[in-house]
Amino acid sequence: MLCQFCIGSLDHTHTIGRQLPFGEAAAFSRNRIKKNTQKQTYGENQKGRTVITIFFDLDDTLYDQIEPFRKAYDAVFGNRFDIDIYQLFEARSVRGDEVFELAQCGKMPMDEMHIYRIQKAFEDLGYVVTDEEALRYQKLYEENQGKISMSDTVKKMLELCNVYNIRVGIISNGPSGHQRKKAKVLNVGAWIPEEHIVISGDYGVSKPNTGLFLHAQRQLGTEAKDCILVGDNYQNDIVGAKRAGWKAVWLNKRGQDIREEVCQPDYEVKNEAELFAWVRSVCERGMEL
Repeated sequence: MLCQFCIGSLDHTHTIGRQLPFGEAAAFSRNRIKKNTQKQTYGENQKGRTVITIFFDLDDTLYDQIEPFRKAYDAVFGNRFDIDIYQLFEARSVRGDEVFELAQCGKMPMDEMHIYRIQKAFEDLGYVVTDEEALRYQKLYEENQGKISMSDTVKKMLELCNVYNIRVGIISNGPSGHQRKKAKVLNVGAWIPEEHIVISGDYGVSKPNTGLFLHAQRQLGTEAKDCILVGDNYQNDIVGAKRAGWKAVWLNKRGQDIREEVCQPDYEVKNEAELFAWVRSVCERGMEL
C-alpha cells in the first residue's frame, strides 16, 4: 500500500527487502551527503528548518516485545496450557488497553491492572490463572524487559535518519519511569535525544488521544503536517496519529486485517526489513508531506 506522500518518489518493488550492512549503510549515506553538500538534505527545507519528524512507538516497534513476554510465560506456566503465545500476547494487549487509562490516572492500582490484563487474556482463550500467578508473571516480565535489545536492522534505520538530518523521536504509552528505563536499556540516546521522547505518563493522557500527539508537537516545536508516526498498534498508533492530522506508518507484524476499517495507514509494512526499506527510501529519495 503506497501512501499519498510517497507516490512518485518511492519505487516499492525496488526497495523492499534490499538492505545494507549497518556500517555500510552509514558509510553510503555519509558519502551521498558529501557529494551533495550544495543541496538541501531531505530532512530540512532551504531555510534549514526541519520539515520531517518521524516518531517511533517504543514497545514492539523499536524492540520485539514478545521475547520478554515469552520468557516470563515459560517460567511461570511452562507447558501447562495448550496455548498460542501470540494469541495470548494480543489478548493481553487488548485487555490492557481496556484499563490503561484507569491505571494511568490512579483510579486503578497498577497491580490490579496487571492482574486484570493477563487473567482476562487467559480467560479469553479458555484458561484460568490465579492472582498470585499473574503477579509472578508480571514480575518476571518486568525483569526480562531490563534485558531487551534492538535488532541491527532498527539500529541501521535510526542511524540512517541521523545521517540524513531527519529528526526522530519516540511517543509511547506507559508510566514515565518504566518507559524511560526501557529506552535507556535500548540505548536510544545514541540516536534520539531525551527531549525528543514523549511518554504518556508525563502528561496524564495517552494514545490514541490526540492530546498526546499535540504535546509531542509542542515539545519538538513542529506541526501535525510535518509529523509521521511509526507504530505497531492499529488503534493507539494509526488511528491516534490520523486523528491528530499526522501521517501513519503501520508495522503490522501480526498480519492484522483492517481493510474494512475507516481509518487506514498511509503506509504498511510487515516486518523490520520492510520498515528499513521505507525509511531508506525517505532518506535517499526524499518526500514531501
